[in-house]
Amino acid sequence: MPVTSDLPLRLDPLVWLVGSAAARQAAPHALFMLALLLATALLGRVFCGWVCPLGTAIDAAGPLGRRRPVRPWPGLKLWVLAALLVAAAAGANFAGWFDPLVIASRALYLTFSPEPNWAPALLAWAALLAAVALAALAPRFWCRALCPLGAMLSLAARWASYRRRIGESCTQCGQCETACPTGQLAGDHSAGECLGCRRCQAACPQQSIAFRFSARPLVADSTGPSPVRSLASRRHWLLGLGGLAAGGVAGGWARLGRPSGVLRPPGAPSERYFLARCTGCGACLAVCPTGGLRPELSFARLDAAFTPQFVPRWGPCQPECTACGEACGTGALAHLTAAEKAAARIGVAEIDRSRCLPWARGERCTICLDACPAEHDAIALRQTVPGAFRPFVDQSQCTGCGFCEHGCPLEAAAIRVRRLH
Repeated sequence: MPVTSDLPLRLDPLVWLVGSAAARQAAPHALFMLALLLATALLGRVFCGWVCPLGTAIDAAGPLGRRRPVRPWPGLKLWVLAALLVAAAAGANFAGWFDPLVIASRALYLTFSPEPNWAPALLAWAALLAAVALAALAPRFWCRALCPLGAMLSLAARWASYRRRIGESCTQCGQCETACPTGQLAGDHSAGECLGCRRCQAACPQQSIAFRFSARPLVADSTGPSPVRSLASRRHWLLGLGGLAAGGVAGGWARLGRPSGVLRPPGAPSERYFLARCTGCGACLAVCPTGGLRPELSFARLDAAFTPQFVPRWGPCQPECTACGEACGTGALAHLTAAEKAAARIGVAEIDRSRCLPWARGERCTICLDACPAEHDAIALRQTVPGAFRPFVDQSQCTGCGFCEHGCPLEAAAIRVRRLH
């Protein structure tokens, strides 16, 4: 079973903020994400430069970004962040499509799950590779122009006391700008975008660059606006307003979409609350020992894409297993104890009497009875006519664990677990 950790998503302020806004309730693990924001406010965007797995993958594709044919607008990612928050205000969580930690973890977890589902895994890898391939336009294009988590951290980094300093020996040769993965000019005004990678320091022939703590305030860019910058600014605002409108439309459309009829893992709350919290990171899928959790691919509701659904035909839910709740770092699944998990209801089993062998053909079959866990004892044989015993489900005892559906010998199971609500 793959080893997973919910620590990355606990640290992720974007996942926390969007999930809280969409669910109308503060998400758990606020102290963890505040720790990252405080570290960023002190040290700058060192998380983006040294820790982020997607940023590491983009740096590994360094040859793609040797040329700089375009200069992305750093402020564009702020509009992406704003669009996500507008959609969250409408009740839809789209953070899983744009958050770098979710994008990277999903590709790995879906690939190395006990029963990989290759279509969602390939789509997850396509999203990750698309972010990496943007480096062909400019180094770290994703980080510079599109990453909403980077946008949040860039706002916090504006107050960083540990940042780049330029000495008086600087000759404005431009070597630091060429080496910088975010294309920043020399000067303290770029602290919010600086990744702290120190490539500029290594490239400086005059050794004029140093990174150190200082309480000196940031120096604003005094060059003043130019007609080109003004034009770019107008385009920037138009794109931003379009992004906000798109976020509102997408959020409203998702809320109006039909509710999903799939089964959710144990410990999942109402469907609306679950989708507001879940990012589809895939951690719960990777730890399910039976492979019964599968990623949902819903193009009718993009906020439900990659979220876990329980498919008993792939694997039942073991009464004593609490792995999925322990792996969840967003609060979409409750962290159940073993006793709570044994009583948690996923759904309820129902028998299709038109297809069930004892009911439809009078044949003897007790597989569902034998498969039902003894602690539930939800299926029993009752004599309906002299000499004929048929299975009945006690719905008050059934938790929807799926052992009966998983064990049914028919190609399309005659006993199925359905949602409770």
